[in-house]
Amino acid sequence: MSRLPLSALMVVMLLPASVFADLQVVVLEGLGGEQKYTEQFATQVDAIERAANGVTSADRVTVFRSGEFSRESVIGFFGNLAGRLQPDDRLAVYLVGHGSFDDHEYKFNIAGPDLTDADLLDMLNGITARQLLVNSSSSSGAIADRLHGENRTLILATRSGAERHATRFGQYFALALSDATADLDKNGIISAQEAFDFADRQVTDFYARNGQLATEHARVEGEQAARFGLARLGPLSKPTLADAELRNLLSQRDELNAAIEDLRLRRDAMAADAYQSELLGNMLELARLEEQIERREAELADEN
Repeated sequence: MSRLPLSALMVVMLLPASVFADLQVVVLEGLGGEQKYTEQFATQVDAIERAANGVTSADRVTVFRSGEFSRESVIGFFGNLAGRLQPDDRLAVYLVGHGSFDDHEYKFNIAGPDLTDADLLDMLNGITARQLLVNSSSSSGAIADRLHGENRTLILATRSGAERHATRFGQYFALALSDATADLDKNGIISAQEAFDFADRQVTDFYARNGQLATEHARVEGEQAARFGLARLGPLSKPTLADAELRNLLSQRDELNAAIEDLRLRRDAMAADAYQSELLGNMLELARLEEQIERREAELADEN
């Protein structure tokens, strides 16, 4: 066996869950109220949609634009989704907008009757896929306890429902999806954990720079944030992708990434030795593919 370069092994070790497995993305854009918030929310939704289209197929990305949907239509959509998604699928849901909490019930502000925490719980509990909910609204921390679940990760802009001011977290989270500085492991993929860490740092820096007391404190609940790939950096296509050999290598890498993700998600159901053996085999094969891809890219660059 040839000796694998350290850089290739590091890439493999640091890979989050693959962005190439079946991922469903749903984005809900709430009412802005004021013009500045309406514009901010629309910009955030655009950024999230672009990122989602880079990591999953277009038919798996659904955006509910502000004022164009109702509570009933969203509940109906998730009801249909429950029949389509399987336990091995992944679901990422974004709530972009304002929220409120009256010490008893959380509400996400939309046209007509608002979506409540009870609605969100019913919608998500009907789906068996692994779930990520990113709620960047004010008072979003109010849903932490109620929506906590073994198969669900929550990213929330506030610590509790008592933090009722409009948040800045959502702006920075959306920015993270296209910012290379958020990619701490330098693998070209922004995970949910990396996006959270980036946004959390930016929020902290904002209040410190302006000498203000922070009115929001973001939180993560659940264990899957590092395994959810939400964005891929760089252009979606490169001139070198016209090369059939490179396309084939990239396709093999995508398939192997998906296999590694599936293996990691099945870890608890496997014997430790069997898991480690299969993971090591996949890692070594992935490292070989990375070497071949780098070599072919270098050859194409020399030709040009």
